Amino acid sequence: MESHQDQEELQEVEREDLSISPASSPADASSLANVDDKLRASIELLPSCQRCKRLRRKCDTNLPSCRLCQKAKVECSFYDHSLQQVLPRSYVLSLLTRAQELKARRYPDGAKATNTADILLHPPSTPRHFLVNRTAQNFDNHFMLSTTTDSSYHFFGSSSVFVLSVSVAARVFDDPAQFQRPESPLFDLNYSDEGINDSTAVANTRISIPSRDMLLTLIAHYMSTLNTLYPFIDESSIQADLDVYMENQVSETSFGTKLSGKQAYQYFRITMICAIACANKSRHKSYLVASDDDFYAKGLKYVEAVTSQASGESLQALMLLIVYCLFHPRKGDIWKLLDYACRLSVELGYHTELPSDQDSNKEMAIRRSTFWGLYTIERIVGQIFGRPSDLPEQIITTEYPGILAAGSPTDQMSVQVFSAAHHYRLVYLRSEIYREIYLPTDRHVHDLEWFIDHYFSLSQWYEEIQINESLAGVGTSTCNVAFHSTIVFLFQPLILKALSQIRETELESKALRITPSENYHSACQLIRTYEKVMRAPDDTALGVYPMTIMSAHYIYLAGLTIMAHAQLSLDGRIQSLGPLVRGSSERAPQPMDYSNIFEISGSCLVLLNWCAGTWRGMDGMLDMYRRLSERVLPMLARQGLA
Repeated sequence: MESHQDQEELQEVEREDLSISPASSPADASSLANVDDKLRASIELLPSCQRCKRLRRKCDTNLPSCRLCQKAKVECSFYDHSLQQVLPRSYVLSLLTRAQELKARRYPDGAKATNTADILLHPPSTPRHFLVNRTAQNFDNHFMLSTTTDSSYHFFGSSSVFVLSVSVAARVFDDPAQFQRPESPLFDLNYSDEGINDSTAVANTRISIPSRDMLLTLIAHYMSTLNTLYPFIDESSIQADLDVYMENQVSETSFGTKLSGKQAYQYFRITMICAIACANKSRHKSYLVASDDDFYAKGLKYVEAVTSQASGESLQALMLLIVYCLFHPRKGDIWKLLDYACRLSVELGYHTELPSDQDSNKEMAIRRSTFWGLYTIERIVGQIFGRPSDLPEQIITTEYPGILAAGSPTDQMSVQVFSAAHHYRLVYLRSEIYREIYLPTDRHVHDLEWFIDHYFSLSQWYEEIQINESLAGVGTSTCNVAFHSTIVFLFQPLILKALSQIRETELESKALRITPSENYHSACQLIRTYEKVMRAPDDTALGVYPMTIMSAHYIYLAGLTIMAHAQLSLDGRIQSLGPLVRGSSERAPQPMDYSNIFEISGSCLVLLNWCAGTWRGMDGMLDMYRRLSERVLPMLARQGLA
């Protein structure tokens, strides 16, 4: 029977029916005016809202609210069966609006998408190969990327390091008289192609069947490093997986027999865990490159079998492939893998909490850590590209994995686990900033205080973790890198705006006159952190830190941020702020301290040289930074600034 409230509401709806003009039914033309035929057809498929279903009334497809809900001034929402969640129609309208804005700024005619690996590994090495597309606050660009097969345009948002690269390089290379290249290089790296990428050495390395002890060593390495950062592997299941691998590695290799069902998942997990561990350890032990390739080749034969089902094990398999591609972006399209994983995670309901009695505490913990591991990687990779996310925050209700204690633990392993869990919170904060200042196509102009307020919010997160240098490791280093890269990321719009202004002969009356210096200091700290990691011996707490393709982008971003501040100081019209102090409203300019810039720049070149040697296509980053530093640093010295 209908409740008294429903009867009253139904009577109100009947009165509303009489007062609504026929011109507004069945759909409001204004809501569809700017939508193309394909999107309009999608709108027509919208299900009836929950209120109309409950009152048994005919619903329409108006956005952001059906006519009856709009008349009653209540939220219009519907049940989405794919997400298994109630969504407001206003959310659908926001997606359509975003789609229309992006379509208005579509790729040039004939543009084609390129493989993600080509984008990550072949950054534009010259500022001439890009299409300028500027609005008052929009620095997004289309780059022409040349590959071995063809040339194509690709979009990078202004959060990308490549957009900053263009802005930094434009003035230096447009004014060769002022920024003269020295006759001899400032830094002689004297690097060669020998080392971990020596294909001849790898080809001549004999691959033997790994012993159980070797497998246990690699598994332990993975669990203490990558599974600390992205803990989606249940350690209690490893022993059973290893038994299956040991029983079948000889027959699978020698006789070509293939496993199926659960055993295929178990075999695949061990091969990918060992491949990832080899990829991480090969920075110190080059002979593991061959083992890395061998393990990956074994696992590759099972990719279709372990990703064809909509299950938690399939999502786990996709996560292993994603983590592996962070080390080897050419061996898979990480963007597509992330897209598949995000869709599967939503289909499985990992983005939301289950009833407490539906799953065990252990299984729920794995679900949470799997989702937040995927969320973290997807967010960072997306921000490197300057692209929106496939996991909108509006649908996420799952809790962070584990409980963050009030004070940090004291033993080494607990500190790393605690720090890694704390890292998820920062990624979420960073994503909110990204949506506010990078994602909208028509961007709101934020004042300086807005950026400073967010800086203090991020600083508060950093203070909460209370990192002890004596217990530094994978988790704490990740938090260090994440915090300082986020500070650089936060202030990048101000840097881009300042660089565009100093290219003009005279600054406009409303031009930015001061800019924070915190991103310069964070960029320097990023270089120092990575230098400590690279200098750390093998199997030490810092030596096992995973250096991935994201690390290369952070190093390059830090270097270009340093060069950007140097250019602003050389121009002199936009001054830097002194250190920001919480609770202080004083915003006085203060000269930048470049006393360590030659040391930091040298370290950055060494790190970029290692990146170029590890990922062959990234030598463009090294070349760009070398050319910039050779022109900018002597100018700083001649003007007495360094």
